[in-house]
Amino acid sequence: MADNEYVLEMKGIVKMFPGVRALDGVNLKVRPGKVHVICGENGAGKSTLMKIINGTYVADEGEMYYKGQKVGPHSVQDTLEMGIAMIYQELNPVAEMTIAENVWLGREPRVGAFVDFKKMYQDTQELLDKLEIPYDAHQKMYELSIAGHQLVEITKAISCNASVIIFDEPSSAIGDEEIGILFKQIFSLREQGVAMLYITHKMDEIFRIADEITIIRDGKWIESGPASDYDPDKLIARMVGREITNVFPKDTSVPIGNVIFEVKNLTQNKEHGGRFRDINFQLHEGEILGFAGLVGAGRSEVMRAIFGLDPISSGQIFLNGKEIHNKNTRQAIRNGIAMVNEDRRQYGLVLGRSVHHNISLVNLNKYTNGLIDDKAISNDVEEMRRILDIRIANEDVLAGTLSGGNQQKVVLAKWLVGDVQVMILDEPTRGIDVGAKSEIHKLMTKFAREGMGIIMISSELPEILGMSDRVVVMQEGIIQGILDREEATQESIMKLATRGVGKR
Repeated sequence: MADNEYVLEMKGIVKMFPGVRALDGVNLKVRPGKVHVICGENGAGKSTLMKIINGTYVADEGEMYYKGQKVGPHSVQDTLEMGIAMIYQELNPVAEMTIAENVWLGREPRVGAFVDFKKMYQDTQELLDKLEIPYDAHQKMYELSIAGHQLVEITKAISCNASVIIFDEPSSAIGDEEIGILFKQIFSLREQGVAMLYITHKMDEIFRIADEITIIRDGKWIESGPASDYDPDKLIARMVGREITNVFPKDTSVPIGNVIFEVKNLTQNKEHGGRFRDINFQLHEGEILGFAGLVGAGRSEVMRAIFGLDPISSGQIFLNGKEIHNKNTRQAIRNGIAMVNEDRRQYGLVLGRSVHHNISLVNLNKYTNGLIDDKAISNDVEEMRRILDIRIANEDVLAGTLSGGNQQKVVLAKWLVGDVQVMILDEPTRGIDVGAKSEIHKLMTKFAREGMGIIMISSELPEILGMSDRVVVMQEGIIQGILDREEATQESIMKLATRGVGKR
């Protein structure tokens, strides 16, 4: 029997995948009206445990109790009907459907055999308004950003009137304003007695919302306790089994060289999307140039246009003093510009292909002389594996099976086997754990030391402040100011990001 003090209890959970013991005797006890944060590095088994709870996976061993009753094998639909909802890290919206259709997909309100569209749209709009999410229920999902997709998932979970809501990295793709909306709803749900399981790699979030913490390492339960028993250093040490002494290993002694890249008066008019105007900045050799701003500020849109993904209405781009024209991504790559997209799983990797294939993908011309030279690819893969410390058994491992940190390293590797002068990193550490973040930051410092110019977009102000030589702050498609490292603080950045007046 389970203890009635807990709304959800997991005992001795074991889950095997081919060649991997993903979970090995994990325990979990969740109280109603509490936020229970699950901590651990990527690959520790956190998401696997959540998917066993919600019925995506079936445990090989162990027991699950919900409201004191033992739960047998169950489906995702079973858990929804019981009152357990899950917001996944990998979002899969139906892009051509409206927000309302996505929220109620598979459980649409009906009148007889027909969908009651009037009620569906009315109920959805009431939910959006209640959650202070500024969308129209009739909007199509393809019109929304990744942050928008995440907010719709939150709306869907709350619409289920669940007793337990599982949040798997819900804030990884949203900014401070949306996180504020999310936390407001979490605090409200906690007051209503809803239990919440929350996975995040952001230390500030953990200590802002957690009531209780469970730590999982390498598929094993390590410990559980009140959040008040931990501080960031203790929690990180328990998560990774070692101390992480410097999450932001920025080397301020790296010499900043000549201007390597320059953008002048870059503008995207309404006929091309109208997401930014009059963008001017310079990037130097060895510099890490941070781009900060609220979600919707236009940072990613500027970088997409620079990389040839979206059209530019007017303006100029210079590389080493020579004007270049990136009308498509092929031209950008030939010009020595690389871009690591914020959504590595959708745009950065072919998840069903091997590491070997993914790393060679961008530079097939380099390996082709009539036939593809697989030995040359293997040599470069091995070199990248050594340089970036990519932790794989061999180069034939599928990219989709890797942890978030190792996936990000593979994305970096596919660019680095070519000739890169300017690296654009859009949310480079989104959704990866603190240990992997530190490794990515060390690699950024290494690339800068070798003379590469790096542009980094990040929604995490500690990352912007910790890694940037200068910070460009955008708001509603324009640059509000550019701050030197000594000037940049959370206050100065937020002032500019919210229409403050700063240094130009």
